[in-house]
Amino acid sequence: MNTNAFDRAICDALVHLRTTAGADLAEQAEQARKCLAQAVMDAPDVPARALEHVAAADEHLEYGELMEARMLLTAARGFLPGRRAVVPARA
Repeated sequence: MNTNAFDRAICDALVHLRTTAGADLAEQAEQARKCLAQAVMDAPDVPARALEHVAAADEHLEYGELMEARMLLTAARGFLPGRRAVVPARA
């Protein structure tokens, strides 16, 4: 997996973590964890700092701490080559 695909996986996880009224937060967190788990398994060339942040975010997701996980995932994007730690706006 290249860093662009890893970045896309982080963005997908962030989309799952957007809180909306009536949303099942536990289900959203689980979907985000699945995205991240697959990305980490396929990411041998991703910088270690990005992987560390994703692992920490996953730990927060395990406990339902969505805001902390979002912060760590956004920071992880900043460690990817050529990426800024900015999440695209909603369409």
